[in-house]
Amino acid sequence: MTSVLQLEELDVSTDKRARFDELAVGTYVEQVIAANRLYLTAAIGDPLGTERSYWALSCLPRTHGGNRFSTLSMSTMETFVLHKPVTVDEAPTGFVVVSRRVLDAAGPAFDADDLEVGPSKYAAAGDDQCHVRGTWPALTRALAGRLGERAPLRDAARELATRLTRGTGTSYSRYHNPYLAARVLGRPVPVDAGAGGR
Repeated sequence: MTSVLQLEELDVSTDKRARFDELAVGTYVEQVIAANRLYLTAAIGDPLGTERSYWALSCLPRTHGGNRFSTLSMSTMETFVLHKPVTVDEAPTGFVVVSRRVLDAAGPAFDADDLEVGPSKYAAAGDDQCHVRGTWPALTRALAGRLGERAPLRDAARELATRLTRGTGTSYSRYHNPYLAARVLGRPVPVDAGAGGR
């Protein structure tokens, strides 16, 4: 006999699979995967061991009118968001929330020419946070850094993520999409409809 809870979990999993399949047939799927992989590698020391418990990755969330490809959240806040382009000629954009103190300490080593740095007010991050917005190429360049040089945005992302993953976990785990996460983490994509988690 199937319980109501099992039916709800199956329905949620089916919806998550449908969202991933919709992303997978689109133009930007590989960029979404690569950008989230880069952020996780930059910010989290153990992305496999903390998946869904300390960070959650949504796929085509309905947040803000469905204008996002993905949202990566930790604790009670969004930390890395990829937006859909408004027009076909426009570059996709995104934002990352990072440690303001680390960016300020980097001084001129942080090249913010193609990025917009502004305030961020998430309760979970406390007083040490800022919002960095830009096109995907600009954000990924800043997160990756140049070989042999410091990457202040990566350091600032890791500082904030380290603080957030020391807490009680993320409140967004129910939105975690195991299909997109599998691709980001280099695992086979789950094939069963009941794969509601890792």
